[in-house]
Amino acid sequence: MATLITSGYETIEPAFIPCDCVLRSLAEGLPEYSPSPPAPDYSHTPHCGEMSLQHNSGPGFRFRNPMQTYTEHFGKGSLTLRGQEPGTRVPWYGRGETISGFITTDSPERVTTICMHVEGKLSISLGDGQLKVVTLVDSPMNLYRKGSPGSSGVCPAQLDFTFSLPRTYASQGKRYPLPPSFYEYSQENPYMNIRSWYRIRVTTTKAPKTVLGWEKIEHALVTFDYLPRTRSREPMTAIPGCLSNIKALPNEWYQCTKTIKMEKLPQTEPITSNFFLPRARVYPMTEPIPFHVQVSGKVDSLRLALTCNDDSASQISSQPSSSESSTPSSKRKRRIPFTSAKSKAPMTSSTSHSPPLPTEPCPDPETLRVYILRRVNVQFNGKSQLKNVILAEGALKSVPPMITDCYCYPVDHVLEYLSWEGYLTVDPDVRTGGFEGENVSVSDYVVLTIGKSEAPWDDIKCSIGIKLVTDPFEDPPEALL
Repeated sequence: MATLITSGYETIEPAFIPCDCVLRSLAEGLPEYSPSPPAPDYSHTPHCGEMSLQHNSGPGFRFRNPMQTYTEHFGKGSLTLRGQEPGTRVPWYGRGETISGFITTDSPERVTTICMHVEGKLSISLGDGQLKVVTLVDSPMNLYRKGSPGSSGVCPAQLDFTFSLPRTYASQGKRYPLPPSFYEYSQENPYMNIRSWYRIRVTTTKAPKTVLGWEKIEHALVTFDYLPRTRSREPMTAIPGCLSNIKALPNEWYQCTKTIKMEKLPQTEPITSNFFLPRARVYPMTEPIPFHVQVSGKVDSLRLALTCNDDSASQISSQPSSSESSTPSSKRKRRIPFTSAKSKAPMTSSTSHSPPLPTEPCPDPETLRVYILRRVNVQFNGKSQLKNVILAEGALKSVPPMITDCYCYPVDHVLEYLSWEGYLTVDPDVRTGGFEGENVSVSDYVVLTIGKSEAPWDDIKCSIGIKLVTDPFEDPPEALL
């Protein structure tokens, strides 16, 4: 074996280098291969005699059938967009999609120019007179100009066009993701008007019919929605939010625990709330979101927190504290049910036994609510303005132990807990999730409120940030052909 020393590094030459004759003999021993036939043509839709066994569109992908169109008429012409569902009132496109269609016009021999302009704007207006307009998309295109190089003598009766939507826009030297179509208006104090919109503008110029006539200009405006599609990373649990399911599968739930103090009566002990949501915290807007609420504490504190009855506060304030309540059992007052003012039975000192359970369940808690809250935050010129919007309110269903099962003394310091489960369903008019832009940020939360303030967000006790997406983890049924 030969060894070479080169530039301080030791190089070891191989012990055997095959010659050309050996390589040729090895190549001659290989079998002969025939060229493979060309691959067949593939398409999204099956041809005659073909059938799709399964179709997986993949995350964020949407196949548009070019045979389904949306048409807007202007004058004696029309603007047609391909790939829109039948009955669509406002056409829409997703992230990075291509706008394709065609323009038709009458009297093509008179047409001198046809221009198309894809526009997008973000306007922000606040109550103190501040106004800002940001250009998101600004793409003019000359589809036809009479006499220009490459154009025929007469304008075609149908002109096709394609345009790919950008994913970002530039402002003040920075690039931001293209915001979805969004509109939020509040006339109340503080005033706020935020709108991001997109449209296609077509201008057709025609020569005059006579020498002394005027040229004719026709305009067409088609507004479309930009709705970038998003998808959850994992399937959302379909298990109801009851306590037994949460204990059996604790890793499938996200828990928020808060201690709530009694503001009316500081001497009353606080209560504890446990709020459970599916673990992912990324939820499709088209599916109900299960939740579970558990509130625990001393019974007098629960009565004070969960009912709007003012008599509860006065009754509790007139009773001794827990350190002074060690009276003989013979002198204690009888037990009363944990009920609201509407179902509370009058107390009589002549009876010494506990009253029977009420025949009808108590109404839902008067102060406990679960919402999906959207916060719109605007920041520019060194100022910030916030607005809260309720997207959904959960329907609470009491689960054991019921309120009617909690019997206690007028001021009972025994620990009890109450539970509710339910679902949150987003309003169908909501089509976009949260997003962040140059001056606007939109974020969503699931909140638990306990209180009776006029504005629900003043009584928020637990707040869990979530992400609302347009598509579920599983493919829709129509995609499984």
